[in-house]
Amino acid sequence: MVRLLSVFLLFYITLGASEFDKNCFDCHGKDFKFHIIMKKYTLKYSSEKRIKEAMFDYLREPSPEKSILPLEYIQKFGLKEKSPLDDKTLREMIDIYYDRFNLQSKLF
Repeated sequence: MVRLLSVFLLFYITLGASEFDKNCFDCHGKDFKFHIIMKKYTLKYSSEKRIKEAMFDYLREPSPEKSILPLEYIQKFGLKEKSPLDDKTLREMIDIYYDRFNLQSKLF
């Protein structure tokens, strides 16, 4: 039973990771500074729940007020377009992003 659960969990993580690669890395590229964005969210929102909600709100309806990036950056590169992902998929991608790039995971 434990072996079956382990295999299922590994499959789920791998599937989710490939979806993240498809939904996020395809546009941003592998060299995008995801860890820098996570650092900015962590400094502003601190808790996992607040970080994930802020990301979700921003990706659903991007605006300069919701952005964690400086206004100069937005003026230079523009505001991100609204995410085409449905709410469930978007939350799953945010969960994967958080798991990969949160600062606590770098401490251990």
